[in-house]
Amino acid sequence: MTRWKSEVFSLPEDHGWTARPGHKILVLDQGAVLFEFPASWVVEPGADSIEIRDRATREESNCLLAVSYLRLPPMDWSGLPLSRLLLDAVEGDDRERIAQGPVIEVTRDGLELVWTELRVVDPGEGRQAVSRLCLARGANVQALITLDFWPEEEARVSPVWGGVLSSLELGVHIEEPTRRRRLQ
Repeated sequence: MTRWKSEVFSLPEDHGWTARPGHKILVLDQGAVLFEFPASWVVEPGADSIEIRDRATREESNCLLAVSYLRLPPMDWSGLPLSRLLLDAVEGDDRERIAQGPVIEVTRDGLELVWTELRVVDPGEGRQAVSRLCLARGANVQALITLDFWPEEEARVSPVWGGVLSSLELGVHIEEPTRRRRLQ
């Protein structure tokens, strides 16, 4: 069982950590994964990921953002395309699928990411749900980020998804957490 440790730091006035207004920065494992998310959302460890919800409890939430990662051995990973890994992950999803969007590929500053959207039937509610899945790889770290929400929440949460992906950084070692630059 993985043990989670949450730390809260008192930052000096000139610490250098900034996020867009209304956002916080999630940093996992000294910078293995970092990104911005809405400041009002709640962060908690899940069974096998970090969960970020739009409400205090899972039952009250309309959106669930989850992230997990693994460190990769240093080698050339270009022979194992992320798009293939993502499609394999999608095939392993046993929810009833209504539709699947295209795979979107993004490469920037040593980071490659792919994502897609599924329309599925939520097994607990018996109604349509949306699931976005992203695999990202860079600096010998691979992250899986998912966002699950109800279709009526799409206009509200699509900017959240865009913000997470645009601010995502992998493998940025942070020795001293009280000093950092703004996420781009």
